[in-house]
Amino acid sequence: MSARHNTGSRVTEGWYLMSTGDLEIELKRWRSEGEDDLPPSNALRLSVEEAIDYRSSGNLPDDENRTLRLVLVTTEADVARLGELRLRYEPDYHDPPTWRRQGSKPVNVVPLRTKGVDAEAKRAGVAPLEAGEIDAQEPGAWWQAPNLAELEDEWSRTGAVAGVTVPGPYRGFVYKTVLGLRAAGREITAEAIAGSIARWMPPGEGERIREALLRANPRN
Repeated sequence: MSARHNTGSRVTEGWYLMSTGDLEIELKRWRSEGEDDLPPSNALRLSVEEAIDYRSSGNLPDDENRTLRLVLVTTEADVARLGELRLRYEPDYHDPPTWRRQGSKPVNVVPLRTKGVDAEAKRAGVAPLEAGEIDAQEPGAWWQAPNLAELEDEWSRTGAVAGVTVPGPYRGFVYKTVLGLRAAGREITAEAIAGSIARWMPPGEGERIREALLRANPRN
């Protein structure tokens, strides 16, 4: 891939190659609300096809330490729908990450949100904040989010969610994934949940969650 660079415009929704330093610069530029005196980063805009090809090749850091980041511009109404929005750019993101190899990095989602939305995103259990993002208000407990409170109540009564037995320590990860699978119209099984979680967890931790789910659901 050619070494194209940011042309000077602020980032918009879509795929980019960015380093952590690039991300911090672009977040400052986003929050500057149109000030033109902030220099651009080396973030590289990619088409969906280019991004999926890069990911399928391993999402390895390039010579400027850039890896894939998907920027999603959200409103308060969108904040619990980041998984659904992500499907527009990565239709197979719930599938197990068979593209990973030695040195691969997870695909990071960067929600660019209006003021006051950050804490709601945390309560909704959506993608974690990236380096340099700022909370607009203090978050409450994740299980207080309306869409997660229903799942927490189901788990408290049955020990399961959507027919899948969920080990208590991992239920926050599972709830988020169940919502994402539902939004995508996917079947909800222990294997499907584990495969989706593996997309954004470090390999070792993702494998531990997978083993715990399969032990709890030997026939699921």
